Amino acid sequence: MKKNKKSKLLIGITMGDPCGIGPEIIVKSLKSPAVRKIANYIIIGNEKILEQAARALKIPLKYRIISHISETKDSKRPITLLSIGNFNSNLMKQKKATAEGGELSVQFVIRGINLAMSGHIDALVTAPICKEAIHLGGYSYPGHTEMLRIFSGAERVVMLMAGGKLRVAFVTTHIALKDVPQSINVEDVLGTIIMSDDNLKQYFGFKMPRIAVCGLNPHAGEEGIFGDEERKVIIPAVEKARKKGVLCDGPVSADTIFYKALKGAYDAVVAIYHDQGAIPLKLHAFETGVNITLGIPFIRTSPDHGTAYDIAGKGIAVPHSMMEAIKTAVRMARCR
Repeated sequence: MKKNKKSKLLIGITMGDPCGIGPEIIVKSLKSPAVRKIANYIIIGNEKILEQAARALKIPLKYRIISHISETKDSKRPITLLSIGNFNSNLMKQKKATAEGGELSVQFVIRGINLAMSGHIDALVTAPICKEAIHLGGYSYPGHTEMLRIFSGAERVVMLMAGGKLRVAFVTTHIALKDVPQSINVEDVLGTIIMSDDNLKQYFGFKMPRIAVCGLNPHAGEEGIFGDEERKVIIPAVEKARKKGVLCDGPVSADTIFYKALKGAYDAVVAIYHDQGAIPLKLHAFETGVNITLGIPFIRTSPDHGTAYDIAGKGIAVPHSMMEAIKTAVRMARCR
């Protein structure tokens, strides 16, 4: 989407699971003057759900309801709502995974991807969805990352989590721990390193990012005593990355690598599996972490937390991660 110097970016925000905290953190985020002044927004969700969330929070969110993205050109309001589907608002009170909620949340995401792919929005921010709900709704997607890869046609995507002083990219994401060793190969580790290096340069302002790669096994395998994935997969990938000009170190034992990153030794860490990187990131920046998808032909960010059914509807959900996801999307879109 081409912009003149005076026009604001248009950021799409998918509503997420209607029974979770997505609608609440969207309303709270868009109430913030700091968020409202940096872009215009189109919420991809459902009118009844948004109204109920705003009413419960007693936040008078002003927006225009549209039926087609072209109507945003004539809208003088900074916030519009592209209302999709029907939903029984009584289901929101259940605060659990439902087939209806899963079906609708997938519709929101697919519509958001289509708008981003067609250039109608400058970036996409997605509120949390629930894997159980989308499975109940008849879909087999493990999560947002996989849906983004499929519907964008990307050959490979990388999940990057950023929060505080940490930036963590993942070689594998939503797979069983027992499947990790046989799921990694030199090409995938190398691809994660290269994609992280490219995006850190383009979007985060690093001229020569310092990247460290986690070992898979305790003490990075201890010279093969605790496993040979480091010798067979990780070391060859690191060596190839160095030959391509990447400042890359590894494998580094996972029990020290994040301490070193927090102390400034590295600009980013490549984790081999989900919890290896997600636990330290969330421990360090639980309320402000952002999930970024690399490798797709548009910018996508999201809060670094789930649907939080246990607190949904109570008005106590903290919107900081959503606000950071929006701000990050805007910063990245400006770099483009």
